[in-house]
Amino acid sequence: MKKTVSACLAVLAAAAVCASPSRTPLEWARLVADNVVDRVTPGFEYVMQAPYPDVEFIDFGISCAPVKGVAYGLTTMHSQADQEHTFAVGRTAGLKIWIDDELVFEGRGARELPIVFDERTYELPESFTVRLAAGDHRVLVKSEYMGDGKWLFLLQGPNMSRYAEKGQKISCSLKNYAPKVTHANWLVLGTFEGDVDTPCPPEREDGFYRVYRSGGRQFGWNIPRINLLIDNRDGGKFFSWSYHVGGFVWALQRLGAATGDPKYGDYAARWCDYALETVPLAEYQTRELHAVRSMNFGQADRPMLDYYSAPAMPYVTRLTADPDFAEKEVYEARARKVVEYLKHRQFRIDGIFARTYTRIPSIWVDDMFMGLPYLVYWAKYTDDPAEREALLDDASTQVLTFNRYLFEPSAGLYRQACYPSRPEDKVPFWSRGNGWAFWATSEVLEALPRNHKNYKAILSIYRKHAQGLVRCQDGDGFWRNVLDMEGSVRESSGAAIFTMNLARGINNGWLSRKEYGPAVEKAWAALTTFVDENGDFNGVKAGTNFSTDPMDYERVKFVKSDTHGLLPFVFACLQMDRFYRERR
Repeated sequence: MKKTVSACLAVLAAAAVCASPSRTPLEWARLVADNVVDRVTPGFEYVMQAPYPDVEFIDFGISCAPVKGVAYGLTTMHSQADQEHTFAVGRTAGLKIWIDDELVFEGRGARELPIVFDERTYELPESFTVRLAAGDHRVLVKSEYMGDGKWLFLLQGPNMSRYAEKGQKISCSLKNYAPKVTHANWLVLGTFEGDVDTPCPPEREDGFYRVYRSGGRQFGWNIPRINLLIDNRDGGKFFSWSYHVGGFVWALQRLGAATGDPKYGDYAARWCDYALETVPLAEYQTRELHAVRSMNFGQADRPMLDYYSAPAMPYVTRLTADPDFAEKEVYEARARKVVEYLKHRQFRIDGIFARTYTRIPSIWVDDMFMGLPYLVYWAKYTDDPAEREALLDDASTQVLTFNRYLFEPSAGLYRQACYPSRPEDKVPFWSRGNGWAFWATSEVLEALPRNHKNYKAILSIYRKHAQGLVRCQDGDGFWRNVLDMEGSVRESSGAAIFTMNLARGINNGWLSRKEYGPAVEKAWAALTTFVDENGDFNGVKAGTNFSTDPMDYERVKFVKSDTHGLLPFVFACLQMDRFYRERR
């Protein structure tokens, strides 16, 4: 009897804490938001341009004498495994490439090389395929300059990317020639008189510790010219152009509306202005200097939802919330560009947003959040009924199709991604990925008229997902990073999204307060434990590529006050504020 009474008292005490927390939800939101808003300002700094793993390039025009003739590039290419690999090549002039003294590519004549981006790097017009043994390979490049125009060489391949197949990474370095050099992957030499067919010393000898003479000039091996780049000060954690930073700004807009404190909206407006002002810089550094992942590079018309629509949410959300403000025309132009991209240019599979940079085209649950809320908010904003209807039809149909590809009914959970052509490759039930799906579904559901053809089906999807998520919640109210994996660490960003959208379901009448209220209150009590006395939000896993190995998700590091977590935590606070007010 004594144990039963004690247990009841413990339950009542816990309920009292949830009902009357030491801080209200809006106070929790302000605590973490003020930790950013009160101390972070935009600023610039110069950094050295470093080589990028996604693409190798040499601008011979600024690294060698720009006179008619030929120049060389030299590097060591390392392959982690025996593999056959296809490389893409970009060039503005005649070019030869040798790997281990075997000629593997030959292209003649000057040509235009327009800079066209794909999702991660460039669309390059030529290619060659070669068999690489595991280990090091000597790569020699010879490029001809015709005397006018640019003089460029670019090389990339799927396994040169940071998203290479595991164990098959290909990388270039100067480890065999200049191991103490860290800001270059190549040596360059030139310019020699002659054309691409004129043999010069580098093709006949290995000794590169020499000075050469040609055309009245002396020169030796050197590294390509290194540019100074402008970067966000301190890495720009809160002012970078990324989906989670833009999402956090969206959250601050909503927090300002909920609290009536103008500083949050002012900060959001400064962020939007800063992003617009840095577009020319992003264009210049990525297109002219080939710094493909430099400051705010995603603004340089990169065709990927992470860079195009999701970071731009603060523009369309302000338009829907504020009928008249000074910068409205500028915001509308920016927002309209995004929606036109989503309607006409974004790559799709079976009608839903998808990606091409993986080894074969893939569908990601992340892209539900990256694109569907944008369609919904523009539908709220547009005064064209036909456009509104088309956008809501598109967004709601995509929810149904994403669900068909990625939702596992037996688990009540979403897999992060899939290759439609390889259904046997099973990706784990990653926490934040399930959060992105849950959030996007709730945004679409909230926007749809009750009589919309897809409303009931999406409500059913939302409820089944809610059931699956609550089953994964532990007794203390937390969720694991890999939801169904015993021993997986507790993670806060996914938990924040679940808390927000379960509370939203109760607030909107989609879920029963009696059935789901206890899970929400436990989740909220658990979620606030991730906030420390300084206002930092902890327990957030950094961004990740998808994998079939659950341990790859466990190896991702935790990042303090990462915007992947701040974004949903502020939104969770807003929904919990309503949850407690409406309970009374």
